[in-house]
Amino acid sequence: MRLDRREFLRIASVALGTLAAQPQDPGEADEAAETTTALGIHRRTRNTRFGPFGRIGLPGRKTAPFKTYPGLRRVKLPAGSPASGLPLGDAVRGYASAAGLSSEALTLSELARLLQLTNGVTGRTSRGAARRAAPSAGALYAGEVYVLAERVGDLAPGVYYYAVLEHELVEVRGGSPLAAAASAVEESGAMERAAAVVVLTNVFDRYARRYGDRGYRYALIDSGHQGENLRLAAFAAGIGDRAPLRFEDDRLNEHVGIDGREEAVCAVHAVGRRGEPAAHSTQPVRALAEKGEVDPAAIPQRGPAPERYHEATKLVPAASPPPGASGTRGEGAPRGATDAVEIAQPAASSLLLPKGIPSPPTSVDATIRVRRSTRSFESSPLSLEDLGFVLEMAKGHAALERAPGVELLVVVHRVKDLGAGLYRYDSRAHTLATLRTGDLREALTRTCLGQEKAGLAGVALAMVAELARSAAARGERAYRDLLVEAGAIGERVYLAAEARGLSARNLAAFRDGELNALLGTDGRERAVIHLTLVGRGD
Repeated sequence: MRLDRREFLRIASVALGTLAAQPQDPGEADEAAETTTALGIHRRTRNTRFGPFGRIGLPGRKTAPFKTYPGLRRVKLPAGSPASGLPLGDAVRGYASAAGLSSEALTLSELARLLQLTNGVTGRTSRGAARRAAPSAGALYAGEVYVLAERVGDLAPGVYYYAVLEHELVEVRGGSPLAAAASAVEESGAMERAAAVVVLTNVFDRYARRYGDRGYRYALIDSGHQGENLRLAAFAAGIGDRAPLRFEDDRLNEHVGIDGREEAVCAVHAVGRRGEPAAHSTQPVRALAEKGEVDPAAIPQRGPAPERYHEATKLVPAASPPPGASGTRGEGAPRGATDAVEIAQPAASSLLLPKGIPSPPTSVDATIRVRRSTRSFESSPLSLEDLGFVLEMAKGHAALERAPGVELLVVVHRVKDLGAGLYRYDSRAHTLATLRTGDLREALTRTCLGQEKAGLAGVALAMVAELARSAAARGERAYRDLLVEAGAIGERVYLAAEARGLSARNLAAFRDGELNALLGTDGRERAVIHLTLVGRGD
């Protein structure tokens, strides 16, 4: 088997990265070996000067880009068509998760639209390749979509796999699936009377073979991208959604027919007609705990770091809740509604961004359908109105936040009436606080592996996670939730840019240590987990 130069360099960089990042002292060795904690897995999935950690694929051994279910019954879905003219800005500013769901069915057309806008095919590139609703690292698309259908017109109840290229549902299993699914969720009432539950999974090896252990980050960020499309598309059409973070992993994995290791459930979204909360839940109150807390001996001692972390942070049944527990904890507050993560606040001297910017008329549906990752940026600057709208869509509405603990730092290169430098965005006051002044284009490009886009964009939006505080408040599993949250924020950045006639691009390939140093974060308590660029482009 012959290696071309590009393949050889890829393999060599990963090997050197793993060697170069080996700990230098016993204390660091103990910390690096710990891959069942948020800090441990974050360290293990970082990029170094010599490349990422972890395994890569050998030439000629590629993971299939899609799953196939030969011989199973298929249901052709209606062609997706815009169901709502609600502009993106109105959807974000008015968003509210459904308090409850009614037992009224959704139509098959409504479900088809939601699936296509979640991560289906929305068009074709000039070269004929399928353009998808949500972005993906390297266009490898680790994510898969399943539907647990209960009350959908012209669709028999059952578990279905969404075949994106064909826009079809493949019947994996018949029968009513929601009772079993609801029993896997800590907040069981979230799925009460749902028409369907959309389950987002990831086939981890699709990313690991190119990106090593770091691919685990990309996979969970992708689930955030896809889930945010689904939430906004549902809201725009008047459909309710509930997206609980706490679920019993292996029960859901088994329910959709996956192993929980090579492919695992990463997010769940119940959808249906909006209604009032059920007066009396038919599901018992459940208590779930991380697997690593309950039985650390059940965690494999060897194997890829992401696999060990994911196994350790699976939720399993725990002790029964105390008498009188209601089982109605919030979607993003698994240890109580008061477990918010405090984020450092900006200095008193801050720039107030323009408020009340009229929402561009482009609908949510249309914005998702035209969303793309720009190939290059132009040198023309953004306006303060552009930046203000993008930041408001990204973080300006608290109802969209499911996992507290992600803040936005803004690296400004080209914005009219705003000096180049580093700023912190305060979403509550809609202000920017200056952290550092000066041209950071060269420094950001260098830490982003020399990718020129990092310096050519108008701004770079860095999503910084409160790793330590989030883990203390919500457990080690919080790192998963923070990555999904960052993906949701990034997707709103993409859509806001499109609505304003701008362009966006994820740039998650950066050297963690250097970028944290550039932004003034320590990489331990607070660390950059995602980066999205915005500017004028192709």
